[in-house]
Amino acid sequence: MTANHKPLTQLNAWKALAEHHRKGIPKIAELFAANPARGDKMTAEAAGIFLDYSKNRITDETLQLLFRLADESNLRARIEAMFGGEKINVTENRAVLHVALRAREKEAIFMDGENVVPGVHEVLRKMKGFAEKVRSGSWKGYTGRQIRNIVNIGIGGSDLGPVMAYEALKYFSDRNLTFRFVSNVDGTDFAEAVIDLDAEETLFIVSSKTFTTIETMTNALTAREWLLRAFNGDVKSVASHFVAVSTNAAEVSKFGIDTDNMFVFWDWVGGRYSMDSAIGLATMIAIGPDNFSDMLDGFHEMDVHFRTAPYESNLPVIMALLGVWYADF
Repeated sequence: MTANHKPLTQLNAWKALAEHHRKGIPKIAELFAANPARGDKMTAEAAGIFLDYSKNRITDETLQLLFRLADESNLRARIEAMFGGEKINVTENRAVLHVALRAREKEAIFMDGENVVPGVHEVLRKMKGFAEKVRSGSWKGYTGRQIRNIVNIGIGGSDLGPVMAYEALKYFSDRNLTFRFVSNVDGTDFAEAVIDLDAEETLFIVSSKTFTTIETMTNALTAREWLLRAFNGDVKSVASHFVAVSTNAAEVSKFGIDTDNMFVFWDWVGGRYSMDSAIGLATMIAIGPDNFSDMLDGFHEMDVHFRTAPYESNLPVIMALLGVWYADF
């Protein structure tokens, strides 16, 4: 673990920021009037993303004090600890290795002495094979009809990331396929999602690490009942219309899903950061494996930027420090 630190509020940079704030910051219009070049100066660019932060209520002094705060907090060492697989999530004593989900195959990222990158790419290959079957029509439903509808069932990080990615990348999606996302435990959410779908052409992706999440499993069981009504209670149909994103093979099998169609992810993937893992299976089916790979490459490029760029030009660091400024001052 990284070394212990004083509380933030006891750091010299924090005290200096408090004093700086106490003296008052001019309004944004006044800041632009005093420095017409501000709109050009307060910008940064990386990985194809342009950040203009000139319209924040900050001065050059504010920025320098925030960068000092990052230094006094040993941010650089903490970034390295994250990439090194240290358990920086001290609340749950977990590593925070979403960066491993988009690491190149030949890279090595270790946690507890194990390189986790090969396992990531093994799952990505399995996802790719499955996505290609669905997209090509070679994956058939129980009656031999082609799958045309994909319903992702999850909650929190197992829902929000895939929904956001699907909406953001809809231009790249296969318009011959329909995608729906169910997360609300209120039965209306599921009913509306399947109201116009044919069970014989519908595939459900159930995303739950433990396969015991109450909201997700309530909706999954509702989906199972909906499917079985269409197939006169034939439980063999479940395996053709359900796949799982989970680590609990016993529960997945008990549900009726073939564990060969179970896609794993790991304890070191925090929910809100999990869309690059098997949680993104619906996204991969929608936009195709090649586009999904391009997306991961973009994430990786930003990861490298975050790890190596100086604070003054580091997009994630600048945005995070502005968050500190607004939240605490």
